[in-house]
Amino acid sequence: MRTVTFFRAWASSAVARFMCFHRENPAEFYFAGMFWSFWTTLALFSAGYGWREVMPPVCLVFLLLYYRHAWRQSVLARLKIFPLFYCFWVMLLIGVIFSGNPPDSLLHAGTGLNKGFILPFIAMECARGEKDLRRLVWACVFACFWQGMDGLWQAHNGQDFIMGYLPKAGRLTGSLGDYTVSNYIALALSPSFSLWFILREKFGRTASALLWLAVLWPAFFLLLGGAARSGMLAVAAVPGLWIILKNGFARWRDMVRPLAACSALLALFFILSPRRKILLPGSLIDDGRWSLWELAWRVFCEHPWFGAGAGQFSPAFRALGLVPSHDPVTISHPHNLYLDILYAHGIVGFVLGMTFLLGFLYWGYRHISANLLAELKKGGGMYWRFAAAFWAAYACWFVNGVFGHDFYRTWWLGMAMSYLGIMIGAVVNGTGADTRPADRPYSN
Repeated sequence: MRTVTFFRAWASSAVARFMCFHRENPAEFYFAGMFWSFWTTLALFSAGYGWREVMPPVCLVFLLLYYRHAWRQSVLARLKIFPLFYCFWVMLLIGVIFSGNPPDSLLHAGTGLNKGFILPFIAMECARGEKDLRRLVWACVFACFWQGMDGLWQAHNGQDFIMGYLPKAGRLTGSLGDYTVSNYIALALSPSFSLWFILREKFGRTASALLWLAVLWPAFFLLLGGAARSGMLAVAAVPGLWIILKNGFARWRDMVRPLAACSALLALFFILSPRRKILLPGSLIDDGRWSLWELAWRVFCEHPWFGAGAGQFSPAFRALGLVPSHDPVTISHPHNLYLDILYAHGIVGFVLGMTFLLGFLYWGYRHISANLLAELKKGGGMYWRFAAAFWAAYACWFVNGVFGHDFYRTWWLGMAMSYLGIMIGAVVNGTGADTRPADRPYSN
């Protein structure tokens, strides 16, 4: 009875504190709800389809209420290059309006509405200061750790402990149910690498290296166990991207060190991979992607200006009497981000899409690189190091896309848009320090 009374009193007190918080500062109340719901979305992103369906709309509710009370302080209100988003939306419209099957393309593209298209706006508001960025890094670290442990469990017991999925063709699948989990873990690892900076605040190099490996090695195990080449390539790109951010890129010879770093990490993956034969030249030559890329190009040549429509890869190449050499005729995408956008949206849509995607990439690089260098020289503070980590994570999506999925793959697009939003928020708040809200009571 005393226990029940205690919990009733505790619950009543908690509700009273929440009501008081809302009454005194509704903007901060809704910001806190948005931030922690988004944090949870990142941390448990791979927990299942239902989670990815429900959580972004929950974040959106908090976002809209936050806009209502603090619109003028929001990142979106201060984002000067917002018109880039118009390019993105027009590209989406082209993929539907000029499709060979508009209803089907609308359904295909529309699945990204609640799992991808709203995420940049949510994420950009969640990066107000160093504490927020640090906590978002921890969300990615947590995601890598528990999904990596799931991979270890699957390797040992034959099924993952979330959904009960089995390995596929001898490759680990984690809770995603497919070996594309390597691509997921690669994108989650990219910002998690900045755990190194957090550890170095309190520990020496050796201790930090050991702790860093202890936390992240299960994720590396899953990366190698899933054996997706595109995932390994994306992770290998991280040190190269970091070098470019630190040193700039003015001449072609500036690429020597980044390429050397990427090559060294790829070589390490080749040595450690249990399925290293997939990285051998013979395996690469026989890969079915070459046939899919040719089909995508042929479809583009048939529909050069506005494309064949979103999600119309298989119907479009079959209409031309073409078939893949290695894959079933029902294959839904060409396994290349750029060809997928090109065949579906044509030249006009491709230019608009790349203007949006690469425009923000360049904009982020231009702001983060200079500020990162100044931060490293002065010492103290981690703001721009964390911002650089999320810029690199977004950039890794482009690397992953060379052999990766279709643009509208919901979980894949969702991760990219989340990192894009965090990077946008970090740049807007970091380069306009006079307008950046101070860290609030919820983050103490």
